[in-house]
Amino acid sequence: MGNLFDGLFLYEIILMLLGSVLFGVVIFLMVKNKELDKNHLMGIGLAIVMIAFPSIKSFSISDGIINIERDLEELKENPNDKDLEKSLEQDLGTIGNRPIGNAERLTTLSEANLELGKTEKASTLAKEALVKSPTNLQAAEVVNVIEVDKKIESFKSNPNDRKAKDELKAEIKKLKKIPTNSGRRTSHIAAGYEALGDDVMARAYIDSTRMYQPKHPSIKKYENKKPLVPQNDTIEKKDGADKN
Repeated sequence: MGNLFDGLFLYEIILMLLGSVLFGVVIFLMVKNKELDKNHLMGIGLAIVMIAFPSIKSFSISDGIINIERDLEELKENPNDKDLEKSLEQDLGTIGNRPIGNAERLTTLSEANLELGKTEKASTLAKEALVKSPTNLQAAEVVNVIEVDKKIESFKSNPNDRKAKDELKAEIKKLKKIPTNSGRRTSHIAAGYEALGDDVMARAYIDSTRMYQPKHPSIKKYENKKPLVPQNDTIEKKDGADKN
């Protein structure tokens, strides 16, 4: 029943409840009077319309959520597919600004908004999901991914600001503690380490991203980079140069 009402406006819920009451009253009168007349039929018809209208809306919301989940999964496999992004945008539009209260649905909507670059909306929805379900790891990931992005931008704007650097490190640490098998999480950790100049850790988390989401856009950036020179080899070359 919770999911049936979830996303419905108050007037739609009231309409459904009144329709149910009306239907029950008409049936009671029919049984009591032992007859079926025109008024009874009109009452039943009106009750069905009152119940059906919000019910159709409820099923439409459920279908919209399912379609959004499908779009998100397909975008993981084809991250540069513009048609999929358009489909996600359209499916998200079917939900509109409906009063969703279910934590899982809120999380799905937050992930969809994040995928479309609507970070403020994504953060708001994810935080609402966490209020309702504090152990929701996916919602926590969305919130922390957005925070890491913000701290990266802040640090890049002030690379000599010690506070900005420490704040970025703190947000990376928080994101690392969220145990989700997500390419989104690992790629943002990698981006954070790259901003800090730690190429070793950045590459390590890019490798994790490749495992979770092989076609993630951040992976290509590292494929053309020169491999890291092992520290021991660097020392040996330096020692050899000194001897010469």
